[in-house]
Amino acid sequence: MTNWNKIWKDKKYPMWINKGDIANYWDKNAAKRFYRLSKNRSSSEKQVEELNLKRTDVVLDIGCGTGRFTIPIAKRVKTVYGIDVSKEMLKFAKRESEKEGLKNISLINANFETFDINKIEKVDVSISYNSLGVYDIKKVLTKINNLTKRDVFIFTFAEKGEWLDKRLAEIVYGEHIRDIPSSAEIIYNLLKEMGIEPDFEVRHNVWKSEYNSMEDAVKKITEFYKLGDGLKKKVENFVKENSVYNGEKYVLSQQRDIAKIHWRVK
Repeated sequence: MTNWNKIWKDKKYPMWINKGDIANYWDKNAAKRFYRLSKNRSSSEKQVEELNLKRTDVVLDIGCGTGRFTIPIAKRVKTVYGIDVSKEMLKFAKRESEKEGLKNISLINANFETFDINKIEKVDVSISYNSLGVYDIKKVLTKINNLTKRDVFIFTFAEKGEWLDKRLAEIVYGEHIRDIPSSAEIIYNLLKEMGIEPDFEVRHNVWKSEYNSMEDAVKKITEFYKLGDGLKKKVENFVKENSVYNGEKYVLSQQRDIAKIHWRVK
């Protein structure tokens, strides 16, 4: 029998902590993240519309970051709890919620994996968007299910290289990445083990990153993933084939499939 939780711990969690301390990483990149997401607010609004929220709902946004979903959700419901490990990300979320005049958002600086859920009320809806960088995923899924009264929505990576285009992932992690299940596959199978029958839908997604030059893109990718000179040429070819100049910046496009996993809590 496949031990999906062990696969997550051994194969997926190390990909998250490759960034180093997660809180520190997002603290350093909060401004860049906010700028990037603020340019694509219409996409977030459309995704929130799909959640079929009610005006009386209490919602939990796990890994809320700069408030990408927290803020549009707050305009539709009674209360939103946004929890994130990064203090700097929450500063942006707080600033934007105040700018919008929203009084129904409670922001919590904590790691959801260790957070005491008894500190907040049970919620009607829980949502997580590419934010489950936890060690014990089965424990966290159980925690979410126990805290939620009606609907859970988890958006997560359906590609084996997580946030990387599968072609770039094979350069960074090697061809063995093909044998590692995606986060979506692991979560789906764990939910089935827990007696939950989730809806599962995969959506095509293109992630765009801006760089000052193609050389800048190659440098940042190779340094971040600590790639040797032997792989630099492959990264250069990938960047060249997938970048366009918009008159100000070089925009690198990566194909990333995202799974929407939803279940009704019983």
